[in-house]
Amino acid sequence: MTGALALTGAVLAWLGASILVLADARRGLALGLLLVAAGLALERTAEGSWPGALILAAGGLTSALVGLRRTPRPGWGLLGQGSTPRLILCLVFGAGAFWLGTALITIGTWPGRTAVVAVVALGAARLLTTEDQRAGLTAAAAVALACGLAAGLVNSPEAETAAALAGALAAVALCAMPSLPVAAGSPSG
Repeated sequence: MTGALALTGAVLAWLGASILVLADARRGLALGLLLVAAGLALERTAEGSWPGALILAAGGLTSALVGLRRTPRPGWGLLGQGSTPRLILCLVFGAGAFWLGTALITIGTWPGRTAVVAVVALGAARLLTTEDQRAGLTAAAAVALACGLAAGLVNSPEAETAAALAGALAAVALCAMPSLPVAAGSPSG
């Protein structure tokens, strides 16, 4: 049962990170961040770490709500024009994360490793390729949550809780950051 929960958490985390890559508006970005947090929290719950799971879930929920309020572009913004390369990226990175999580990386459990690799890789890809400030900050928040889980995979339960707290606080801080002023006609929000 716990294996199925951990696998579901890894899939939810990948799906959330994929939505972050594919979304260009406030609801899509918030949904992606919520799914990332839910997936990471579910993975921690399956491994028996309730405090870390609650902290990651609370940090993800707070980050998504703050980001929802700060992102100016309304709607979902999913699968807009030119999203085919990003969709292929999500599928390839998902397969690569599964391979790395099951075969090459040896710390923690394989669903946890897979979730961390998927979220960090997709979040970093979105962060490095977007011109939209809010999408970049939301992707960075997802990476911070994943790093909070990653640090907990190798340490004691006390350090795991501290790592989850640090990741959650960093995610909230990133989503709470104000956007820089942009030039007229710029696509960034």
